[in-house]
Amino acid sequence: MPAGGHVKAGYVFGSAVVGTPAGRAVVEDYLPDALADGRYRPAPRPLVVGDGLAEVQTALDRYREGVSAAKLVVPV
Repeated sequence: MPAGGHVKAGYVFGSAVVGTPAGRAVVEDYLPDALADGRYRPAPRPLVVGDGLAEVQTALDRYREGVSAAKLVVPV
């Protein structure tokens, strides 16, 4: 604890680790294989809404209607 009994707090943005050893360990060393073999599964599960740029409006409409615990995805 810092002098005087005060608590010091801070934060780290996810993008702050890009280019650091920690970022490389996660993004380059761990994540590709973990995604491929199922050790890491993104959450929430993606909900594919159409295919291509023409379907982006469909996805936006669906979002405005309200979605819960879903990630809307439109592959382009």
